[in-house]
Formats: sequence, C-alpha cells, structure tokens
Amino acid sequence: MNNGYLQLRARVDRFVASVCARYSEQINCKPGCSSCCVGGLTIVMVEAAILGEALGIHPERIFLQAGQPPLQEDGPCALLDDTGRCRAYAARPLICRTQGMPLKYPDLDGVSICELNFVDQEPHSSAVFNTEHLETALFAANLAFCRQVDLHPTSRVAIDRLAQLV
Repeated sequence: MNNGYLQLRARVDRFVASVCARYSEQINCKPGCSSCCVGGLTIVMVEAAILGEALGIHPERIFLQAGQPPLQEDGPCALLDDTGRCRAYAARPLICRTQGMPLKYPDLDGVSICELNFVDQEPHSSAVFNTEHLETALFAANLAFCRQVDLHPTSRVAIDRLAQLV
C-alpha cells in the first residue's frame, strides 16, 4: 500500500548513510542528540499512517487527526523519551531522517547544516540533500496513498497528536 513511500524512505536512508560514512568525522549527531527534534511538526498522511502503524494506532484514529493543529508549537518532540531518543525511530518521517544533513532549500541561498555538523569542513555538493526533489517525491507518494484511502492529499497530521493516541 505504501510502496512508493517506502522506496523513497529507503533512498533517503541510503543517501544519509553514505554521507555519514563519507564524513564520519564531521557528523556529530549521535543517538540521544535531539536538539532538532522539536514540537509543532506536521506530516503528510502517508507518513502519518506509517508512523501511526509503528505506534500501534488504528488508521481511522490517525485519519481523524488530519487538519488539527499541533497541541504544542514549541518544546521537544512528543515522541522523545526521557533520554532524548525517538520512541518511533524506525518509522520516523523524512524530515527527521534528513535533519543534521547538509540541506539545500529552494528559497535559501547556500546550504543549511546543523551547527553540530561539518564544523571543520564544508561538505562537497554531492553530499547536499536537495529538499525540493524530496518534497516532489514525497508529494507523489502521498498523493498515491491518499487516492487509495480516499483522503485529501494536502491533509497533514501533527506528530504530537499521534503521540497522544499511544
């Protein structure tokens, strides 16, 4: 049902793994590092379904959260445990999977990088993740999913609303 999304997620994971391997001395993000894990984030429906499944939430309960605003706009992500680790790490959304990496946004000159990473060296352009391409691929995967389950493709779910259902 979510093959397009799962394939996209696998491509993102391979890219991140290759950057981490190539620049291991420049990547300081480690398990428990959670400064990028903030509240107020929303995700598209295909990601909400995958994350909700990993959290043991019935799809109908997930879909009922669509369009609702986040419960909290700031502070830490509601999925973090007491040690700063994600309780749904394996199913985390793409935005979480790419944090810390060198990111190129279409409306930003230069590259956005976590202040903990690439302190001593600039990444090569081949290590920069183009978020515009990611958003396009995510939109396509989400559109296919929403057509299958009869949801509006622009609907989003706040991560903290999913966390409260666990």
